[in-house]
Amino acid sequence: MSTLLPTRVLGRTRRDVTQLGYGAMELNPRRELSEHEAGRLLNAVLDAGINYIDTAPDYGQSETRIGRHISHRRDEFFLATKCGCNITADCERLDPPHVWT
Repeated sequence: MSTLLPTRVLGRTRRDVTQLGYGAMELNPRRELSEHEAGRLLNAVLDAGINYIDTAPDYGQSETRIGRHISHRRDEFFLATKCGCNITADCERLDPPHVWT
């Protein structure tokens, strides 16, 4: 997909990633974003030409919502996630809050 947004080559992949990415923390239902709004938002991100999406387990249901709403467009974006957040399936923080093993 061609975009007017500036891009950079991702590591040694030779693939172009937009310099502007979407941080998926806003997809957390605790931020009062409905399922419908999450789907509209994610599709608007891709429609705008952004092809880099950043998420993490600590972002609540963002990974689930990404899969639910734009998995059919999987060839249009790069998905980056982080690790280390020690949370339950219901996104409750555990003690210790981060585990790097």
